[in-house]
Amino acid sequence: LYLISDVLVTDYSSVFFDFANLNRPMIFYMYDRELYQGTLRDFYLDLKDIPGPIIEDECKLIEALRNIDEIACKYQEKIKQFSSVYNYLDDGHATERTIKELMNNENNK
Repeated sequence: LYLISDVLVTDYSSVFFDFANLNRPMIFYMYDRELYQGTLRDFYLDLKDIPGPIIEDECKLIEALRNIDEIACKYQEKIKQFSSVYNYLDDGHATERTIKELMNNENNK
């Protein structure tokens, strides 16, 4: 589904780590952020590092989706930076590296 999606709208889900590889815009719809952060739990990342706008209101979410091209431009560099930190091994050669590592370990026994 990621491949056919033009934009990701998520809340606190970790799906944005995978979606960031596509270099497409993301919107973080956190309508209950205050409750979530203050009462239920906290975040693993500093919210300033999130590669997209945080929207807390349904009307603003609709407005953001209408202006998705603007958001895409504004956050393009931040998405790339995010991917370079968290997805740097997703380069199409992960299986190759894993097999080489396994073979090297097997040969060293």
